[in-house]
Amino acid sequence: MSLRTRLTLWYGVLLALTLLAFSALLYFTLQQSLSSSMDERLTLRADHLRREIGPSIGNLLQPEDVAPRQLLEQFVEPGIYVQLLNQKGAILAAPPNLVGELPVPPSSHQAIVQGQPIFDTISVAAGDANVRLLTQPIHLAETGEVVGAVQVAESLSPFENTMAAVARLLLSAGTGALLLAVVVGWLLTRAALSPVFRITETARHIAATGDYHQRLHVRPPRFGHGDELFFLAATFNDMIARLEHMLESQRRLLADTSHELRNPVTIIGGNLALLRRAGVPESTRKEAIVEAEEEAARMGRLVGDLLLLARADAGESPSLQRERVDLGELVAEVVDQARPLADERGLSATSDRSCIVVGDRDRLKQLITNLVENAIRYTPPGGRIIVNVSGQPRLQQRTAAVRSRSARDPGTPIPMALLVVSDSGIGISPTDLPHVFERFYRADKARSREHGGSGLGLSIAQYIAQAHAGSIEASSDGINRGSTFTVRLPLAPRTDPARPLAPPAAPVAIGR
Repeated sequence: MSLRTRLTLWYGVLLALTLLAFSALLYFTLQQSLSSSMDERLTLRADHLRREIGPSIGNLLQPEDVAPRQLLEQFVEPGIYVQLLNQKGAILAAPPNLVGELPVPPSSHQAIVQGQPIFDTISVAAGDANVRLLTQPIHLAETGEVVGAVQVAESLSPFENTMAAVARLLLSAGTGALLLAVVVGWLLTRAALSPVFRITETARHIAATGDYHQRLHVRPPRFGHGDELFFLAATFNDMIARLEHMLESQRRLLADTSHELRNPVTIIGGNLALLRRAGVPESTRKEAIVEAEEEAARMGRLVGDLLLLARADAGESPSLQRERVDLGELVAEVVDQARPLADERGLSATSDRSCIVVGDRDRLKQLITNLVENAIRYTPPGGRIIVNVSGQPRLQQRTAAVRSRSARDPGTPIPMALLVVSDSGIGISPTDLPHVFERFYRADKARSREHGGSGLGLSIAQYIAQAHAGSIEASSDGINRGSTFTVRLPLAPRTDPARPLAPPAAPVAIGR
């Protein structure tokens, strides 16, 4: 059965049980109330009759005498029957409004013997089928001796008719209410579960067509913060959006990787074809071999970078060396090696103090090299590039500059080393800034891949920084206003140089 059917059935069964319990309670409460009221009326009428005729009957009549029926006419009403008994339980006066006499059950003799009133329900041969009978003993005022009894009976027909009408009313009203509630519950359940049906249909459509552009229409709540189904639909849309972004990133990664690998493969294939020709000058052969070796090395670096990022996506912890590294000396070494590439660009490095960090020297050098080469690549001749290393005793509040959303900061206030690479190059627009750490992303779309690099340098730099329990962020004031990359790494403790590296707080995710 469907969820809607099960909910409706459970609702119907629960409501039926509730109505049944309520009807039974109401029925028996009313029955008890009417019975008590009848018994009270019979008691009051018997007391009145006993006070009026009891003394005269006790003084004047003998057990074998019979009183006239006219003696009781003033005490009878429609449906009310009055009868007198003597000391032996024989009938002294029968009810004037009843053909025949009221039967005298054994309980009436017991009431005379015990001197206590007793109620009983009996059947009458003539008239009403059932009556409620009260036998009230008559005591002599002087001696307290029981000389007879007064019997007062009331027809149970009105009571039984009333209870039957109440039972019919409860049955019909309960059945109607149950049917109406089940129909309304079915409709309300259908309306309440309609978002679930839409989610199911959308999921089936996406699974059948692969169209991840589909979204559920989520109406913002007018009051409050929304119900569970609203959050379910919103979460479903977020999940589909993330899947769409992930698939798009994979498709873009596959396309970019294919393009990046196709160029060196084409060049290597062309040079090999050139070497197979006869009569090629030796100088040309050497140039072809050198070019093929360079492209093979480039392709090897690209494959290594992709493998490194694939391991990062899989959540694998990098195998890093743990040694004390002077970040200032490492920056100076990278800057000296990069000066020939800087050409007409002013490249300088400054260091406020000796900043010692614990980490893998080769990976840290790769991080600095990627940032410096990125600055050289996007800074035109005549610009300047400044690399600064400093110590930060405690984490401080950042300024309100526009920054990349890909940056991640440590949550603990520990001393940090700051590596800042700033340039006066083409800058980064606010729309490009959140994506600079994505793979194969270039802020300058017009720059060719041959001069623009592989597009993996910043992603790898981010991975290395996070693997060293640090963070990296990018900031820029806009187009043609330069950019700044800031790396924060924990400073090495002065007394414990062999402390192991703090692992990342969570599996490192490269890009968005």
